Amino acid sequence: MASSETSGYSILDQYRTISGKLKKRFLRKPNETEAAKAFADLGHQCQSQDLLHYAAISWIAAARCEGMLGNNVNETSYLVKAARQFLKAEEDEVYIDCPSVPTEYLQASFACYGHASSRFTEDSVLPLSLNLELTDFLQKIGRNEFVRVHLDNAVDLSNGRPESQLYCLEKLGEHLVSMGDYVTALQTYQSMAKMLDNRLKSGHQCSVLLNCEINSIFLLLILKPSPQNISPDYARLLEKYTWGNKSDPSLQACKMSEKLFILMQSLVTICQSVHTSSLADLESDFWSFLNAFQKDLLRTLLKVYTL
Repeated sequence: MASSETSGYSILDQYRTISGKLKKRFLRKPNETEAAKAFADLGHQCQSQDLLHYAAISWIAAARCEGMLGNNVNETSYLVKAARQFLKAEEDEVYIDCPSVPTEYLQASFACYGHASSRFTEDSVLPLSLNLELTDFLQKIGRNEFVRVHLDNAVDLSNGRPESQLYCLEKLGEHLVSMGDYVTALQTYQSMAKMLDNRLKSGHQCSVLLNCEINSIFLLLILKPSPQNISPDYARLLEKYTWGNKSDPSLQACKMSEKLFILMQSLVTICQSVHTSSLADLESDFWSFLNAFQKDLLRTLLKVYTL
């Protein structure tokens, strides 16, 4: 610990020395280019010594110098480096279960990511990538309370890029389910389905549409809306599996197989009846048609009707 503290003081001395060179002096203009390089070198030095927050602070200073020089590319690069160091510092504290100030490093990383994103042009995909990078990290360390806002940002930033927006909405839907917000998750999957309506679909888009259909039915059954409170759109969704048949245009569009349609029909019929004891028998039949997320969703559904 003593050596770490000694390194910290040494780093601060170097930081102050570099900062001092940026002060305006009589007949002498500060050399931002030299300072940016010195701060960046200090950042690498701190990282090599595992002094993560010192590395982040050094790269923020380097970014500030690059911003003064109008070098947006270098400025954003250093800001992202700083953000990632703050995240690593947060991850280390989560791992040892000994946070210094709750969310201090997270909030600092959010600020760096936000500042970096603001420096890109409106047509750049990099702010979207940064939001997704941040949400992946937050989910990794279990800080789900911060995920929603960044996923919402990602959805907004992906507007005008259909494939990217579908991906972001899918991640949002899965997050909402993990948080127990089944109503908004259902709305999310229905939004995805509407995006794909009346469009010539690739094989991947058909697969996405099929997943939306399965997820929506599972969520509707989990929510158990009463006939008096169910919306017309959701009522029509369930009716496909009570009064409809495999020739329904939406089922043709997602290329649902005959066997899966029969299983979905059986599931809806049993859930709408008073005899739900046979639901467990359907679980194994569904297995080969579902991804890991849908298998968990089906288990949740079975618990709702069998407990």
